[in-house]
Amino acid sequence: MRKAHLFVLPLLLLFASCAIPVRSQDARRPQPKVSATSVVKSFLEALKERDFKSAYEKVYIFSSDREGYVSRFELLYERYDIRIVDYRVLATQLFRDKARVVAEVEVDYREPGEDKRQRVRRTTLYDLSISEKKWKIMKDECTENCRYGPEVEGGDGGG
Repeated sequence: MRKAHLFVLPLLLLFASCAIPVRSQDARRPQPKVSATSVVKSFLEALKERDFKSAYEKVYIFSSDREGYVSRFELLYERYDIRIVDYRVLATQLFRDKARVVAEVEVDYREPGEDKRQRVRRTTLYDLSISEKKWKIMKDECTENCRYGPEVEGGDGGG
């Protein structure tokens, strides 16, 4: 009987240790309520609606204030008569407090001085980071079909 107790005691300790949750130092940070994917969709919808003030709220730009950002996009959209026809998110990848979102954007525009409208479908990679407990677009980079038409993204203030 005594030998059975010696065998059962280590098993009980083993099972008890498995039942206690252990928090590792590598535990994930709490994610913002609004997902990185939703932020990119909202940003693209704002550009589609020409609501540049709302688009500015989705980005983190240290090189421009809201008025400068809005003014630059108003001039760009006016110069090229830009219309975002459609957009869709292709993929999202999360890394703790960073995210990458790939989106495809179809743009209809007219070169300055031309009558003919053109259409292009671009693929863009958006890098996001958590700033003030919200996902913010830190940078965008065209990855496919980049040489045609005006730059209409603008997460990093480029364009």
